[in-house]
Amino acid sequence: MVLAVPWASATNYYVVTSSQQPSPTPPWTNWGWAHTNLIEVVAAARDNDTVYVTNNATYYLTNQITVSYAITVRSWGPGGILDPTNTIIDANVPGAATTNRHFMLNNYGAMLAGFTLTNGWDRSYESNSASGGSIYLNYGIVTNCIIMRNYALNPHSVAARAGGGGIFMGVSSANSGGVWNCTISGNSAYKNGGGILIYAGGPWRIANCTLSGNSVGSQGGGIYADASSAVVKTIISNCWVVSNYSDNYAGGIYMDYYALCQNSFIMGNTASNVYGGGVRMGDYAVLRNCLIVNNLAKTKRGGGIEASQSPSIQNCTIASNVAVGEGGGFNFSNYDGYPKIENTIIWGNSGSGTASNYYINRNPSVSSVAFTNCCTSPSIVTNTATEVNTVTNDPRFVNNATDFRLQSDSPCINAGVNRAWMEGANDCYGNRRIDNFRKTVDIGAYEYLGKGTVFGFQ
Repeated sequence: MVLAVPWASATNYYVVTSSQQPSPTPPWTNWGWAHTNLIEVVAAARDNDTVYVTNNATYYLTNQITVSYAITVRSWGPGGILDPTNTIIDANVPGAATTNRHFMLNNYGAMLAGFTLTNGWDRSYESNSASGGSIYLNYGIVTNCIIMRNYALNPHSVAARAGGGGIFMGVSSANSGGVWNCTISGNSAYKNGGGILIYAGGPWRIANCTLSGNSVGSQGGGIYADASSAVVKTIISNCWVVSNYSDNYAGGIYMDYYALCQNSFIMGNTASNVYGGGVRMGDYAVLRNCLIVNNLAKTKRGGGIEASQSPSIQNCTIASNVAVGEGGGFNFSNYDGYPKIENTIIWGNSGSGTASNYYINRNPSVSSVAFTNCCTSPSIVTNTATEVNTVTNDPRFVNNATDFRLQSDSPCINAGVNRAWMEGANDCYGNRRIDNFRKTVDIGAYEYLGKGTVFGFQ
C-alpha cells in the first residue's frame, strides 16, 4: 500500500504601516488584509512561508523579532523587487539602558532580505555579554540589507562573545549561515567586532559586503572572526572593508583559527592604540588575493598586517600602509609561530627606521617567517626569517597611490609560484589567477593583462 502524504502549501503574509491599513484582517494573506504588526505576522508564519513588507515606510519595533521557522522575511518594492533603501525597520531605542535588537534568526531555512535596520541596541547587563546590536544570527541568511547605526555596548563585559555592533554570528559549534550583499556601516561595539562578530560554529559565509565606518573598543573594527575550530569555518569573500576603527587591535579585520579572507579590499582602517591597522591574523588564518592599502597603526606596529602564531598570506598586495612603530606593511614580533608569506608584494609602506615594509623580531629557536616568491625591500636577511626568490626591485604599480595593478615591465609578472588553490580561481580584480598563455602566477593581488588579451567566457 502507498500512503499519500499531504503537502503543506506555503502561505504569503503581508505587512504595511498603520497609516496604510487602518483595519488589518486576519489571516493577513493579501495586501487588502495586510497586518501592521510585523512581530505578530512573523510569529504566525511557518516553514516555507514568506512575509512581504511594503516599501516607502518605516516600521518601529517594540521588541526583538525571533524567526524560529524556515521562513523568508523580505521587503516588497516596485514589481516585487527588494527595496532596502526605502524599507526601514527602526528599533527606536538609541542610547537606552535596555536591549532591543531587530532580529534573532534561529533556523537553517530562515532568510532576511531587503531592509534597512537601524537604531538596534543590545546592552545586556544581565548576561554581561552584549552581542548583536541589530541581528543575532544562530542559523540562516541575511541578504541585501543595510545595517547601520546599531550598537552592542556593555562596558562591564569582558567576554569574547561580547560585540557585533551590527551582527553577532554563532554562540555554539552547531551554528551556521551567511551574510550576503549587505552594507554594514556606522555600527559600534564595546568589545569585539564593530560591524560583525563571529564567535563560534560554522561554516559562516560573508560575501559581497561593504563594511565601512564601524568602530570597536577592542578588536576588529569591521569584522572579528574567531570560530575556534580546526577546519575553515569562516570565509570572507569579495568584500570591501573600508575606514573602520579599533581602539586597540585590527582596525579592519581580526581573523583567527582557520578563517579565510579572499578577493577583498581592506583599505583606510585604523588601529589606534595597539597593532594591525588593516588586519590582525592569528593561528592558521589565511589572507588570499587581497589588497591591503592605506591602513594605519596609529601608535604601534603593523600598519597593514599584524601576524601572530602561524597564519598564511597568499598573493596579496600590501602597500601604502603606515605604522608609527616598525612594520608599516607587515609585523611579526609578539608571538611564537611560523607565518608563511608567498607571492605577495609588500612595498611602499611607512614605518619606523629601516623597517618600513616589514618587521620581524623573534627567537629563531621557536619561530620563523617563511617568505616565498615575494616582492619587498630591503632583502630579507634576519635570523628569524627564511626567503626564496625574493624580488627587491620596484613592482611597478600603475599608480603608487591609487592603482596597484602591474605595469608591463613589472618584475612581478610570472614571478610567483603556482599552488593547487589557484586552479579555476580569480584574482582580486576578477581575472583568472593563472592565464592560459603564461601559465605562471604573478606576484601580488592582480594578474597582469597585456593589451590585446583574448578572453574566453563560459
